[in-house]
Amino acid sequence: AQYSTKPIINAGDGGHHHPTQTLTDLLTIRSMKGRLNNFTIGLCGDLKFGRTVHSLINALVRYSNINFIFISPDELKVPEYITEMLREKNIPFREVTKLEDVMPDLDILYMTRVQRERFFNEEDYVRLKDFYILNKEKMALAKDDMIVLHPLPRVNEISVEVDDDPRAVYFRQVQYGVYVRMALLLTLLEIKVEA
Repeated sequence: AQYSTKPIINAGDGGHHHPTQTLTDLLTIRSMKGRLNNFTIGLCGDLKFGRTVHSLINALVRYSNINFIFISPDELKVPEYITEMLREKNIPFREVTKLEDVMPDLDILYMTRVQRERFFNEEDYVRLKDFYILNKEKMALAKDDMIVLHPLPRVNEISVEVDDDPRAVYFRQVQYGVYVRMALLLTLLEIKVEA
C-alpha cells in the first residue's frame, strides 16, 4: 500500500485478521442489538486459527462492558497474545470447553468452523471438526434475544434445523457483508451515491 498508486483494501494476514468480516460483524451486531457495548459474546470453535475471531476481538475491545467467553477444545484455544492483551486492558474473559455450560449467559454466539487447511495432519482435523454442533437442544438453553453469528461457510457446526430460528442471523450477516464491501469499494473509488 505504501507504494501503490491504487487504493488497497486490507484482506487480512492469513490466520490473524479479517478486517472486512469484522466490519460486517460489527454492522450485524449494531443492527440486531442496537449497540456495540454492554453484552456477553461467546466465540466458539476454532479460536486458535480463526482470523475472523481474532479481528472481532480486537475491534470489540474498543467498546465498553464487553465480556468474552471463549469456547473451544484445548487444542484450538485463543492465542496467548490475545488473552494477554485482554488482561492488560482489564477486559473480562473466560475460557471453557462446553458450549452448553454458557449458553444461558450469552447475548451473542459467534460460531466458527474448524478449517481443514489450518491443520498439519488429517487425524487432528477429523478428531476436532465436529467438536461443536449447535442444534435446537442447545438453542433451547439460550436467551430469547440471543443472536447467532457465523462468518460462513459452515460445515457441520450449525445444524440446518437452527436456520429457522429467528435468533440465527448469519444469513442476514452475509447480506450485510455485501453492503460493507460495496461501501468500501465506493469509498476507495471516491464514488458518491445519493442516499
